[in-house]
Amino acid sequence: MLPQSCQYANLFDTIRSVGPVCDLLQHGAVQGNGCASRPPCGCEGCRRGRSHRGSSDRCVERISVSPNYQIGRGPYVPSLTPFAIKLETYLRLEGIPYEVVHSWSRRSTRTGKVPFLEYNGEEIPDSEFILEFLSKEKNFDMHKGLTKEQIGVGKAFQRMAEEKTYWCFVADRWVLDETNGIWKSFNVSPFLARLMKRGTRKRLYNNGILRHTPEEIRHIMSEDLKALSYYLGSKKFLFGDKACKFDCAIFGILAEIRWASFGGFGTSVIKEYPNLCDYCERMKDTFWPDWDNYKERDGTK
Repeated sequence: MLPQSCQYANLFDTIRSVGPVCDLLQHGAVQGNGCASRPPCGCEGCRRGRSHRGSSDRCVERISVSPNYQIGRGPYVPSLTPFAIKLETYLRLEGIPYEVVHSWSRRSTRTGKVPFLEYNGEEIPDSEFILEFLSKEKNFDMHKGLTKEQIGVGKAFQRMAEEKTYWCFVADRWVLDETNGIWKSFNVSPFLARLMKRGTRKRLYNNGILRHTPEEIRHIMSEDLKALSYYLGSKKFLFGDKACKFDCAIFGILAEIRWASFGGFGTSVIKEYPNLCDYCERMKDTFWPDWDNYKERDGTK
């Protein structure tokens, strides 16, 4: 467990540099680690810094990123930010080897935020830009098997989730939750929690979401989830039996609402849509069989 002073310093840093404490932004690191499904096999590709992806015997160039930074694991989810879960889930979907590097102080020199990735001396911030960069650098198609119509629909739902639903969740978790669940989880004193919530509230007001009443914010979240629930229907994933990059992004948001709203209204809202709860469980079981191993109250695993 980190000393309380370190925890407080981290939370203050997040407020100053990220805006709302919002998600204690973090991110999973990608780093070459031999063959994705087994240790380096000694083949020519592995000797040259390449690795097998998935179960294929074909060697592809090893993804070697040194390093990525995140601030630590969450108590109920592998990350307190949906964007780290999105990134790690996609890497798991693709069978790309990676490891997580934790840092309580490093942030992107370009944006002042995390997540960011360092690759061969180049800094790439933002989970979406990281995926686009790796897609071009390593020549894999993030939208393989999708039609143009599905890509359009997927992007629309991702934008809704990450640019609208997300901020409802942020306001709920960090400001509107009267139980102060997230603050208690980090052992923040009531006085300090009030002080930090005040700064977060101001930033979220400037963002626009806290210009609405709590009831309106809950309604916005519910309507977003309703639209997603209608589209998902009885399908296994967004576009059928195979998950895609958009599922990873949507899952990142829903996982936080489903399991890490602490005392906020998010959990009760998503429970109004059983197919979304089932979807979360399905994504977790499919890509995170080790989910419980990455929930740490000291935030360091």
